[in-house]
Amino acid sequence: MARLQLSTPDLRRTFRVAGRRAVDDFAGKVQRRARTLAPSRTGALRQSIRVRRTLTFRGPSSVVGTDLFYAPYVHDGTPPHVIRPRRARALRFTAGGRVVFAARVNHPGTKAVPFLDQALREVARREGWEYRRG
Repeated sequence: MARLQLSTPDLRRTFRVAGRRAVDDFAGKVQRRARTLAPSRTGALRQSIRVRRTLTFRGPSSVVGTDLFYAPYVHDGTPPHVIRPRRARALRFTAGGRVVFAARVNHPGTKAVPFLDQALREVARREGWEYRRG
């Protein structure tokens, strides 16, 4: 799961804010900004970004994130890797208008799009807070 956990003690220490309402407000702003920054082919990733409020032993916290299985691959990127067929003898795809069959494909990897981290940094900066990775 790609997510950011925003807890009241952490936010107080990092941004010098007080109170549950401030955490909820901040998490909502991060969620809205992350939805704008997330890449969108079908819109599923953007729509899946949620805020979940929880209570932990450290106090109240909010988690901004998504449960889509591919979200970490989009957020963190992927290294170059080999794709092989699972249930067939060959992969079938279209390249240059032609149907191609291959026993394996060398995927070049994907570039990271850290939309959650970027949303957190931008919202913190806009609020006049300093973001330090803890």
